[in-house]
Amino acid sequence: MKMILAAAALLLSAGTALAQNHKTDIPYIEISSSADTLVVPNKFRIAITLSEAPSKGKTTLAELEKSLATALTASGVDMQSQLVITGQSNADGKRKDIYQYKSYLLTLHEAAQVETVFDALQANGISNATLTESTRSDLRELQALVRVKAMKNALQTAEELAGAVGQRVGKAILIQAYSAAPETRMGATMMAAKTGNALMEDAVVMPSLKFNDVRVSQNVTVRFALE
Repeated sequence: MKMILAAAALLLSAGTALAQNHKTDIPYIEISSSADTLVVPNKFRIAITLSEAPSKGKTTLAELEKSLATALTASGVDMQSQLVITGQSNADGKRKDIYQYKSYLLTLHEAAQVETVFDALQANGISNATLTESTRSDLRELQALVRVKAMKNALQTAEELAGAVGQRVGKAILIQAYSAAPETRMGATMMAAKTGNALMEDAVVMPSLKFNDVRVSQNVTVRFALE
């Protein structure tokens, strides 16, 4: 008998809790929204590789490094702060049958200087250089601004939909934000004009370099309470 009463009390308790949960359910509207903006890139990265093959009459790695320094200095680059070594061969240069190389990453902050650097590298016999990134130095700040815009878009949409059925939008009870990878593609002119093929004597002269704008996109999902 006691067991039956205990079971009944447990069922009653569960039923009461369920009823309370139903009473506290909040009607809501969920909106997914996005926003983006286009900005001019102000941060550029160029990967440069110097290499010497194990053959007679080769240009040594040390000579290539001097040529690189000459090209970058002539382009107004501060090698101490803008150039970093990203990789190099382990050989000490004493063995003659070892492929020697050294890789660098150069950071620039002006589009005009990118073209100047590539021209200087070409003039100094350095062809293995590739533009790897065209982006913004203040990307985080821009993403924050675009996120706010996406939130405002979500609120506006929620108010329009709720108003259509005679309801009002209350507080946001759930917010989720997603950062889309920025589009940082280089312009086609850049890749066509400044590759190793441009060193050929019969290469077509290309116009000045152009860079695509960087697209900064943000997505949000917001759940608003309905009043």
